[in-house]
Amino acid sequence: MKFQLFAKSVAAASVLMIAACSGADTEQSEAGLVAPDLIVINADAYTSDPGAPRVEAFAVTDRKFSAIGSTAEISSLAGENTRVIDAAGRSVTPGFIDAHSHVNGNSPYVAGVDLAYIGDKQEWLRMIAEADKRLPEGEWLIGASWDHTLSDSIFPTKQMLDEVLPDRPAILTHIDGHYAWANSKALEMAGVTPETEAPPGGEVVLDPETGETTGILLEGAQTLVKRIVPDRSDTQRQEGLAEMYRYANGFGITGLHQMGGIDDYVHLVENGDPTMRIWYGFMNRGIIDNRGSVSPEEILAKQADVAERVIATGKEADEGPLLRIGYVKLINDGVLSAHTAVLTEDYADRKGWKGEYITPADELAAEVEALTAAGLPVAIHSIGDEAVKASLDAFEAALDNPVPYPNRIEHIEMVHTDDVARFKELGVVASMQPNHATNSIAYVPIRVGAYRTMRTYTWRSMLEAGVPLVYGADYATSPLNPLIQIADAVFRISPFGFNDGKPFHPEQAVTFEEALTAYTQAGASITPWADEIGSITVGKWADFVVLDGTVPAPMDESFRDLAVDLTYFAGREVYNKSD
Repeated sequence: MKFQLFAKSVAAASVLMIAACSGADTEQSEAGLVAPDLIVINADAYTSDPGAPRVEAFAVTDRKFSAIGSTAEISSLAGENTRVIDAAGRSVTPGFIDAHSHVNGNSPYVAGVDLAYIGDKQEWLRMIAEADKRLPEGEWLIGASWDHTLSDSIFPTKQMLDEVLPDRPAILTHIDGHYAWANSKALEMAGVTPETEAPPGGEVVLDPETGETTGILLEGAQTLVKRIVPDRSDTQRQEGLAEMYRYANGFGITGLHQMGGIDDYVHLVENGDPTMRIWYGFMNRGIIDNRGSVSPEEILAKQADVAERVIATGKEADEGPLLRIGYVKLINDGVLSAHTAVLTEDYADRKGWKGEYITPADELAAEVEALTAAGLPVAIHSIGDEAVKASLDAFEAALDNPVPYPNRIEHIEMVHTDDVARFKELGVVASMQPNHATNSIAYVPIRVGAYRTMRTYTWRSMLEAGVPLVYGADYATSPLNPLIQIADAVFRISPFGFNDGKPFHPEQAVTFEEALTAYTQAGASITPWADEIGSITVGKWADFVVLDGTVPAPMDESFRDLAVDLTYFAGREVYNKSD
């Protein structure tokens, strides 16, 4: 491997360039070059840069990667004041870029009760009762991330909540975000009865025997209750978002494709310490969140305003890109677990039902046409194979509208084999979530039948077809931790023992390096920052992660035991596990 940029044989012009970037007063190394601020040595570093995929060491100068090479080569650059991180064989990666999540000051980590990955319903009730004791009288209990498929696959009921919360209104969102569980008090306050009409694509679930509401609200029906829940204060949200930044840094995340909460993100850049780079998707016609449609002109005006305000802080000059509105998020169907994803064929366990569009195909096409004509890239939530086809059709109809960054489809939990190639043909990015696959093994074969499961979570097929593949968590619908997501992409095994503990369609698994790229450079490459972040490459901002061990080779299940030791953002430490 060639020692890049700061080698002893480096051209004089390169040395002068680096010295100029480093200011007038620069410390010199033993090699006679500008001494870096930081070096990492004895590392097992995966760079996500195909030009030098594995390195032993690298240097950071003025908050950017300034050299890569062997430990001996990089060590020779150190000066008296250079900080040295001896990785001692630990694996190092670029900072992770989560390509689809909803990280905000209302996230379950900072607000309400978080039931993620807890299968025991009695434990849910115990945690809810504990939260009830902490809350002031009269305040709503807001929860998230319960998942009935981890136990008996039976929906909980309002009566279960009523036992522990007879007088306090409560609503808890399912882990996939497409349905909610409310108690009787909340339904009463919202005026929800068996006769209440739900928004298109939604359903107020009724008990088939009694005809009474069960407390389960599907898709847009959630808004019948959520619209009366008092908003958290600006201060609560803003402080919560700052806490979520720290939480994400603890998982090695330094970049995020975020959807929702733009004003709080701008506030944090202007008034706080932003330690993630946010490629923001403007949520439009988000029926679940009761948002109305916003015109392309209004979005463009907001885009310009945000860019101007962020630039005005001057922070990007020192730390690199921090926040831009880059695309618009639409939604056309629901989820497989609730039979609301739109399929080409009937659900295997609900004959005569293929799901119902939240945004019908003709309306979706009209929105895509209007947005792309204004130069705005579009991301569409599509989970069922027919919904994915409708999204591809919409992009194909708008193919003559140039956009500065790629259009994309989010989730793609089912896709017809014939449509995989269309992603490549249309230049559409596949934005997928590995944990959605391993978490749904319990019910997907029931929903679609064994023969159609080969169309689900087709990561390998996307890569082989040359489709750009990016990974994210879709937090809070799955764990924010990229190491969990990468493990699921590589192993495709349920952490709860479903599918008899065997890999689910292992032919669709990817390698560690492929998963890492999908969680790093691929997420940068569909933004304006492709040459600034995403890999350990000379000249890029020094976002990197030191793990607490070494990625096993060959890959095995011991990978699941790894965690993040250190996270660096633009060359400064923003997380240290020992603190």
